[in-house]
Amino acid sequence: MTARKLRGTTVVAARPKIHWVLFYNLQEPEFSVTNAFLTQFTFDTATNQNLHYNLTLDITIRNPNKRVGIEYRDIQATAMCGHKTFALLSLGGGILAPFYQGHENTTVLHNLLVQGKQFEEAKLCKCKSETVAGVYSIDLQLALRVKARYGMSIKGKSNKVGILCNLLVPLTTFGTSIDGNGGEYCFNTTKCFNTKNFFPEST
Repeated sequence: MTARKLRGTTVVAARPKIHWVLFYNLQEPEFSVTNAFLTQFTFDTATNQNLHYNLTLDITIRNPNKRVGIEYRDIQATAMCGHKTFALLSLGGGILAPFYQGHENTTVLHNLLVQGKQFEEAKLCKCKSETVAGVYSIDLQLALRVKARYGMSIKGKSNKVGILCNLLVPLTTFGTSIDGNGGEYCFNTTKCFNTKNFFPEST
């Protein structure tokens, strides 16, 4: 900020601030699920209440920025079917440690395992109806904390963001994905959506 006198009056002029978006040409990272293998999604035959599931995912993250790296940490994954949560997984503590992604870089998170048992049958009635078709509508939500790194030393603000992936996942049996008619069904790479701005500095 500079000041100059004009006929006895002090005029204060602010220096123009370089906007982060213009200077660094900020672009949101791109998330996609490139592979999804659902090898178990069954209810107990005795009680018909306990759901057992085994879902393995490959998630690809692309950072298109030329001069901006991104730090990822505190990653959680939530799997939902019929708008009801059936799995919550914290991808930390050795499962997926915090990591840094350089500029113009593609990172693949291989074989993320969502496995366990759910007990509330009433919340999963829609999923049970999809068992006949053999293909499940599963919403994968990622909650993670990110921080941008500008150049070599400047770090941005820590920011919590969300990623939503709407998946159609076939049940895989003996290496073959099948649909309700007995034909083969292949999982298609699915692009995910950012639910919040990655770079608070740009707003």
